[in-house]
Amino acid sequence: MTDRFDPSRLTLCLSLAQARTADYPLMAAACGFDAIYVDLEHTSTSIETASMLCIAAAGAGLIPLVRVPSHAPETMSRALDTGAQGIIVPHVESAAQAQHIVDVCRFRPIGKRSVIGPNAVNRYRSEPITGVIGFCEAQTVVAVMLESPRAIESAKDIAAIPGVDLLIIGAFDLSEEMGLLCDFTHPQFRRAVSHMTEVCRIEGKTAGIAGIADLGLLTDFVAAGVRFISAGTEAGLFMDAARAKQKALRTIAVPAFPST
Repeated sequence: MTDRFDPSRLTLCLSLAQARTADYPLMAAACGFDAIYVDLEHTSTSIETASMLCIAAAGAGLIPLVRVPSHAPETMSRALDTGAQGIIVPHVESAAQAQHIVDVCRFRPIGKRSVIGPNAVNRYRSEPITGVIGFCEAQTVVAVMLESPRAIESAKDIAAIPGVDLLIIGAFDLSEEMGLLCDFTHPQFRRAVSHMTEVCRIEGKTAGIAGIADLGLLTDFVAAGVRFISAGTEAGLFMDAARAKQKALRTIAVPAFPST
């Protein structure tokens, strides 16, 4: 299990979907989150913006992650080279895919990542390249998302790959591919979560989940072994709070003006 995640407590991560300024990671830290991930899969966010958000997050004491849109090596390597301490890769279904991701994201002897010099992750400290590589490797988090029945079937093989730190169930895609869209209480979905947490326990990896807001369900999944929760997007939280505020304000009675 990566030392970036404490198995005795939950790591709470806020997804940034619409954020375009460095204020958002600072606000996430002020609200008590442990990590952020910049979503490049379902947004128009650029690598340049992701870099700025990750650097701000690190400065605020958060773990900065980037969810890349695909398994393309150039996106993973650029995100890591420009401020991300970890990569979340969607739609991983086999040990071979997980090994490819590790090869891109981790330095030798674990992977085959290209050598870099001083960068945002090591705070641009001037030190021998061996020191830069050692520091960055120690910070790196490789997270893979399991989002299909095939991925769940391969979970044990995926978790066994050295260099994979975190397995995250993508609840929406997994339930949709099961024919159970958003039915997170279904026994088949629950068995998938239990299987993933069990293989993570055996292999010493962290188990995570994304896409679920219900506190009761999350409590059950944490009891089963989940230790990383993607707690929603900044856009979703804004919409929830704004909608609640609007409804509250609409309850204010508006008196009629006195007739003249």
